[in-house]
Amino acid sequence: MPGGLNSPAAPRIAIPLLLGLGLVLFAVNLGAYPFYTKGEPREGVTVLAMVQGGGLILPLRAGIEIPSKPPLMHWLAALASVAAGGVTEATVRLPSALLAIGGIIACYLYLRLLFDDERALLAALILATTFQYLQAGTGARVDMTLTFFMELAFFEILAIAEGLSGRWPLLYGALALAVLSKGPVGAVLPGLTASIWILYERRWEAIRQLRPLYGIPIVIVIAGGWYVGAAIVRGAAFVHKQLLAENLFRIIHSGAVHEGHAHPFYYLIFALLAGFMPWTLLAPAAWLGYVRRKGATAGRIRYLVVCCIVVFAVYDFAQSKRGVYLLAMYPALAALLGIAIADAVESGRSWMTPVTRTAGFVLLVSAAAGAVAMLLLTRNPHPIAALMVRIGWTNAALMPALIQAAANYLVVAVLLLLAAAALGLWLLVRGPGNRMVLASAVGIACFVLITNLIVIPTTAKITSLRDFTRAAMRIVDDHRVAYFGGIDYEIAFYSDRTIPVLTLGARWTPEFLFCWRNIYDALPPAAQHKYSIASESQPTELDGGGTMLLLQLVKHPSTH
Repeated sequence: MPGGLNSPAAPRIAIPLLLGLGLVLFAVNLGAYPFYTKGEPREGVTVLAMVQGGGLILPLRAGIEIPSKPPLMHWLAALASVAAGGVTEATVRLPSALLAIGGIIACYLYLRLLFDDERALLAALILATTFQYLQAGTGARVDMTLTFFMELAFFEILAIAEGLSGRWPLLYGALALAVLSKGPVGAVLPGLTASIWILYERRWEAIRQLRPLYGIPIVIVIAGGWYVGAAIVRGAAFVHKQLLAENLFRIIHSGAVHEGHAHPFYYLIFALLAGFMPWTLLAPAAWLGYVRRKGATAGRIRYLVVCCIVVFAVYDFAQSKRGVYLLAMYPALAALLGIAIADAVESGRSWMTPVTRTAGFVLLVSAAAGAVAMLLLTRNPHPIAALMVRIGWTNAALMPALIQAAANYLVVAVLLLLAAAALGLWLLVRGPGNRMVLASAVGIACFVLITNLIVIPTTAKITSLRDFTRAAMRIVDDHRVAYFGGIDYEIAFYSDRTIPVLTLGARWTPEFLFCWRNIYDALPPAAQHKYSIASESQPTELDGGGTMLLLQLVKHPSTH
């Protein structure tokens, strides 16, 4: 067919292609920059505790608090750390990167089983290059671990029900590991999807094929065994935090618990539109493909639709909402869109022509904009500096760091931008076809590489507390030190030390305190005079705010 992908979509080409794309998207420069957000070091300190002998069932996070998530991702990171000889940013991020690559290959393998090679490759390429998947695949968080095992469960349910697989132990093993990734939701969402689809399709024989009487005990033994062990280790505090605060009370509002990430019902709509970019604009095509689909595979399409609806509805009903929660529906949504695009090409639908031209135009314009940005950074950075001031990025270290990074990777960035421009030009000249997705995915990979080599490391370098923490701990030496106002996970990770939290009214007085500048400035003068500033971090925000202080006890405070 014109514009088809028959040859590249064959497994002998598609699997190495997806593996190579995945390595470019998720592995390049993975450990070359420090933690600079709250979430990554929060998981990192749990890994650190495991490797240092704090226990494997439920080690205390930063030595003083119960982790909020089950430990599968941390176990994987701990294994990587032991193999590498130490816990680093790369080893903590590695599970997400490997499972992201595994997720796009699994998407291809399942879709070729359920549909065909071409639709499978399109779906995998779309999944790999959505913004939310790209972000989760390089972050030291549990979300990609959950997504991978839920993806296996979602697709395996359909494959078994359609008589294409008999791997029910794989299904229930994936469900158990999904629960161990983030909690009961890992089994609830696939189970709810299967139940609704079977009921709607009246596929009663699928219940027998799925063998729930054999499989549910597997989930109970594997996942439930950990919950029992964790409850024994940490008691009622674990039950309240993991089962109630992190699961039940995020669905059902409780006045006893403050649910984080509380948003109105429409929040996830915009989160999905942003997270599925740049493919969001083609999402209506997936709906049209569903409406028009007839024949033997129509039920499979409906299953994918049910999967998307269930994931979205459950998280939208919950009090706590984050865009990354919807990641579990991305494989199904990517599959729907890949199928719709292939259908449109096969039937010669006219909307593929403007879509292909637009994709080519966007790649060309983006490459041109990137080239202008690189030219300005290396030759005349003043316009970019002025623009950053206008949008509020006033961190004084930002521009010098960007200029240095741009100079270091100038040749690489120019080559990548030329490749993206060539792909855009090719799409404009070649015309519509399934190759639009492949060319767009490779073009996106070019921009992701530039981001991972220049933008993200620069941001991390100027906002991380790593260097400050290491210098501060040299000052602290073996003296007592505490946090004032709450744990900071970056300090906990990079200090490699259990540091308690000091509150107002405490009866002990440490020689040193870690305290945010805004908290210190709000203290009464008498409290401020008790400690002097021994060290001050660089700003941790792009707007120049968020300074951390190391305070040192004044031995003979002033009396006037």
